[in-house]
Amino acid sequence: MTIWEVHSLSTNGAIRTTADGDADVAGLLLSEKAYLLAVRDIRPAQLVNLVNERGPHAAAEALVAHFAQAQPDTTGRSLVRGRSRMGDPIIQRSDEAPQPVTPGRLSPGDH
Repeated sequence: MTIWEVHSLSTNGAIRTTADGDADVAGLLLSEKAYLLAVRDIRPAQLVNLVNERGPHAAAEALVAHFAQAQPDTTGRSLVRGRSRMGDPIIQRSDEAPQPVTPGRLSPGDH
């Protein structure tokens, strides 16, 4: 059982697990790491209310803005927009997002 499934018990089932194993908070998808970072600052019920009041898109913008800069009292990570394995929009922790590849640069180990 994931932590958000425990939180779901107190939010009338508004938080559930997707087929990919991510958190679905009233229609807003968050990776496991993003969810854990978010609930350090925002209680699960407040997160559900944010999504219900503003909608998933605006709630995602608010979360990304809130965690845009690394906080010294947290993990030093921010939240960013990304895509799930199924291609759906998702909020991820910054260290989960794929790093862009610079054209013409070799990866370590490429010869």
